[in-house]
Amino acid sequence: MEDMYGIYLGVISAHYQIVVGDKVYGLWCLFQVTWFKETMQLDTTERHIMENRGSRHTLIIRKVHLQDFGNYSCVAENPLGKARQTLALSGKPNTAIFRSAPISQYKDRYNISWTVDSHSPVEEFKLFFRRVPQGHEIDNSIEQSQPLQHQGVIYSQRGYSTGHHWLPPRSEWRDVVLPAIPLSHHFTQGKSYMIRNLDPNQQYEAKVQARYVTISVSAIFLFYYIKF
Repeated sequence: MEDMYGIYLGVISAHYQIVVGDKVYGLWCLFQVTWFKETMQLDTTERHIMENRGSRHTLIIRKVHLQDFGNYSCVAENPLGKARQTLALSGKPNTAIFRSAPISQYKDRYNISWTVDSHSPVEEFKLFFRRVPQGHEIDNSIEQSQPLQHQGVIYSQRGYSTGHHWLPPRSEWRDVVLPAIPLSHHFTQGKSYMIRNLDPNQQYEAKVQARYVTISVSAIFLFYYIKF
């Protein structure tokens, strides 16, 4: 299927009516519009389409590629002056959305999964998870509406060992780096990971980073392991 995603930038101007006695006159502001990417003026091509419908001027970018990302400007001018508006077109990943059910179906582990929409290929995911500290139990519906900024994770010297892997205390954040595998050729990418050795009847929380050039951090997601 051909990629038909388009980016639309619009400059809209309105006309006003002036009433003098019993006559109505239309007052129009005539101007010329020029489009730029960074400092380069854009011409109409197969992928760059410039539409002019009355006072509405629109730039359509078809089949968006990595080289299309950048700053776009619309310059409108006439003998009375000039005005410019700028918009940044970015391939930064959107916030990841967790897809797994909040209650585990396994005995001592939880399969967590998520997707992220991104025009640029995501290079890797970094999953953070921990047991919710006692007395801090929270609700998914509340926390999901409050995305967190990236927080540095600092582990103290306390902890315990499992095989060859050193693990921090259960209430501190643990993390794992996972390579990204696109779910589709165009837009949606995702990942899943099996978290093992969970404590029974406990509430856990997780967040995930999606990295391509910059980092996008998800909201907190809560899940539970209930002992059967």
